[in-house]
Amino acid sequence: MRALYIATLPLLAANASAQATFSEIVTIDLDSTSNPINAEYIGSNPFCVAWNGVDLYVGGYNGSGQTIDVSLLKIEDALTTATFGTPFAPLAAPNLRGYIGLDITSDGLAASFDDGTASPQGIALHDLDGNLLWAKTGRGGSGVAFDPGFPGGDPALGTGVAWTTFGSGRRALQNVADGSDIWSSGNGMIILTPEGTFWRDMDFDDQSGDIYLREGNNVIKWERSGDNACTNSAILFDQPIDANFTSGQNVSYLGGAFTDYLIWNDRVLSSGGQDFFTVVNVMTPDGVPVTVDWGSFSPNTSVGLYDFSWDAASRTLAILDFGNRNVHIFALDGSIGANYCNANANSSGTFGAMSGAGSVLAADLNLTLGASDLPANAFGFFLASTDSGFTTNPGGSQGNLCLSGAIGRYVGPGQIQNSGTAGEISLALDLNQIPQPTGFVSVAAGDTWNFQCWYRDAVGGVATSNFTDGLSVDFQ
Repeated sequence: MRALYIATLPLLAANASAQATFSEIVTIDLDSTSNPINAEYIGSNPFCVAWNGVDLYVGGYNGSGQTIDVSLLKIEDALTTATFGTPFAPLAAPNLRGYIGLDITSDGLAASFDDGTASPQGIALHDLDGNLLWAKTGRGGSGVAFDPGFPGGDPALGTGVAWTTFGSGRRALQNVADGSDIWSSGNGMIILTPEGTFWRDMDFDDQSGDIYLREGNNVIKWERSGDNACTNSAILFDQPIDANFTSGQNVSYLGGAFTDYLIWNDRVLSSGGQDFFTVVNVMTPDGVPVTVDWGSFSPNTSVGLYDFSWDAASRTLAILDFGNRNVHIFALDGSIGANYCNANANSSGTFGAMSGAGSVLAADLNLTLGASDLPANAFGFFLASTDSGFTTNPGGSQGNLCLSGAIGRYVGPGQIQNSGTAGEISLALDLNQIPQPTGFVSVAAGDTWNFQCWYRDAVGGVATSNFTDGLSVDFQ
């Protein structure tokens, strides 16, 4: 079992630490994408990755010594069949240039491309089948990310496809629908710090809108204070060697139920022989170092260039290894189940979310449910059914019921819980005692069970209730 402890950063207390466990699910070999005779050829190496829990997207890079086309590639059903599609969006890239960053939401696949200057397709949005929706002229060497906006702000002024570029102290923002400027590199959100402006990557906290950036191999945070404003910058990692001219410094925010981490690669040099467990770092958004248990994962040494893509719904993380030309997909903290069904916002302004941890093996009898982003000090309990569904505002509730058929309630002693100041509840289930209207039943291999949390809330001083999203668990 391999564990990694990230050295205490200068700005942290010596005893500050946290822990996380990642379990590798699958490795996808991308070596064939670097051979020009193959239909899936995208360039000399894969450089960037996007992952939505089902399909994987990678962007190509040119290290051939001459100008070649680099492309994007979709890999369908990455966890099962891993079917390589036809490369799309080919662009001519000089040596040591190519696709630098990807990000993905239901709105599409955002891509940044760098050919050494401002390119007509430097920032682009494709649909999830690879069709170009729009492109923006710019130099995409600093990555790209979907900006969730400022909570409570104007979505038209704060959400979109975000990017910056070398020498700019601002975050530019494009309209998702048509690519038009919401904010440009001349009037966008100021992200300037004393570290400089040789930006390499960025990502956002989907709940708060806080932005995390890489510059000179440092990790920088700005807290969101408005649609086009941020404040309280902090250098979460201050690399003594400012590696401005070393590319491939990346960062990803890992958010969701009971999850709040940053993952990044400490890449000062581009030489080979770098150890994954030294280069890949995890910390909290406040800079607290995290002890990571990677299980039996044992990768080859590489050049230190890793890219990351997190899917909050499935709690899975894709890590692309540029030098070894592969992608590893991990589950975090033994998390299980798939989230489904849309929750409605509650009085705290957030959407209640389900999570599951434990084992999908029915014989293990190991499942803990969690509900987060609930109103503070609200009572709630979990529901269970073998049937999913969707009913809006049942019984006058403010939420959506994501279950149907026979629905059981966890209302026994100790099962109705208060969310406390953190707005969270959890319950370890007895899988031999799943409540149903006619009594208790046991989970068996092959069963699918769906779970949801029903909780109290108040709107305008009037008592009501709400629901989280649903969680579906396929037992084996």
